[in-house]
Amino acid sequence: MLRPLSHAGAVDNEGWGGGAWEGVGMRRPEPLPPILRSPAFSASAATAAGVSSARLRRADLVAPFHGARVPSADFDGGFRSRCVAYRAVMQRTQCFSHETAARIYGLTLPRSTRESSDLHVASLDGRRAPRGDGVVGHKSRLSAEQVCLHDGLRVPAVEEVLCQLAATLTLEELIIAGDSCVRRKNPLSTTSRLSAAAHAAWNRPGVNTLRAAVAQIRANTDSPMETVLRLALIAADLPEPVVNRPIRVGSGRELHGDLVYAQRRVVVEYDGDHHRTEAHQYNRDVDRIWALERAGWRVVRVNRSHLDNGAAVAVARVRAALAERGRDTPL
Repeated sequence: MLRPLSHAGAVDNEGWGGGAWEGVGMRRPEPLPPILRSPAFSASAATAAGVSSARLRRADLVAPFHGARVPSADFDGGFRSRCVAYRAVMQRTQCFSHETAARIYGLTLPRSTRESSDLHVASLDGRRAPRGDGVVGHKSRLSAEQVCLHDGLRVPAVEEVLCQLAATLTLEELIIAGDSCVRRKNPLSTTSRLSAAAHAAWNRPGVNTLRAAVAQIRANTDSPMETVLRLALIAADLPEPVVNRPIRVGSGRELHGDLVYAQRRVVVEYDGDHHRTEAHQYNRDVDRIWALERAGWRVVRVNRSHLDNGAAVAVARVRAALAERGRDTPL
């Protein structure tokens, strides 16, 4: 919760006006010491640097969390701003965890989870869970050696984060998050490391969901909708496609197909909205499809509208394409 500081027009005991200091009889707040000129700092650090409590109440500072201060010009209220603000008061025996750590890593999460403004923070070595407005505290057995920095923020290893998410996510949501751990570009982990973490996760909340998810996580995905489509095809008893398999299209050139049935020479392409709105991407798609079809591949293009009602339309089109290429495919 954002804590309001002094109201506009108020005068503190140093004679400094709060809020809109540009007004008549109001002065700008005195500069903070250089040691505090960072995105966020703690009130205790400011006091140690000689800053008065009245100065810390000035309206050019905001207090997103108890004991934290951020220059108002540097705080937009977004996820990153809140994490940086809490970092200023985070103890060395704490780290960001669960959904917050997953967002720091850039894992794909359900919208309802992404929209939460609370930060999940875990204690280490079994210490008492953190408390405070805007904080969801967790008590953990993690040690300091199991915590790392990612984008300047303290988090557990991504494999541990996936284990934490198993307590609240559904099986499909966990598979999607896991796929984003081992995505094609800038992967954060490997399927073997995720599997090892799940195997070691004895008696943890959601462990059965975790192990079921890890068995279905696939590396090299480019988008969560590719995962949704892949799972829908499998649920419809179609063969599992290979994710982003390289396809030779002549003259040594290779293209990556989103979901590939190599034996049937069928490739399923998921087109996100940018395939329609970005001219460069649209032009590439035209050339890409022409090259695939010229090389003898059957291309099935799918977009978000085809994933409604359990992806019934997408499943039907892929089933038909596979049937065209091989009679032993179930219809």
